Amino acid sequence: MSPTQPADRIFEGGTLLTMNDQQPTAEAVAVQAGRILAVGTRADILALRGPDTEVVSLRGGTMIPAIVDDPTTTDAAAGDAEPQTQGTLEPGQRANFVVLSDNPLTVTPRAREDLRVLHIVKDGESLYFDNARGAKEEEDTVFTEALFLDESGWLV
Repeated sequence: MSPTQPADRIFEGGTLLTMNDQQPTAEAVAVQAGRILAVGTRADILALRGPDTEVVSLRGGTMIPAIVDDPTTTDAAAGDAEPQTQGTLEPGQRANFVVLSDNPLTVTPRAREDLRVLHIVKDGESLYFDNARGAKEEEDTVFTEALFLDESGWLV
């Protein structure tokens, strides 16, 4: 992962909640080789675009980091391997995140019931993309049914 190389994918067009105290929000994120290359303003991140970079619109949604457990790795099998860093949107972290239809920190408790999952990304690759809003994305997504957050915050 190197800022001297163009990003594989850039996600922009919404709000990013980074969960990083030094930079709580951002406008865009660049991904390279399944990890976050850079987080910042739309202009700064688009400067990392190359001829083959895919630019993905967040469609006004809110990106939050996701923690993805790898069920194929156990603590015993991992041995002394370092844990995979994740849980914030900052350079070096695994590119695992969810894009919601609105900001879960600013909507009313009642409105949280209406939050929809727009996009799920694991290690920089799309696992789910809500095509209901007419945005273009690959047609071979893993999930096609609509996903929502229930009152406890779980995807349903």
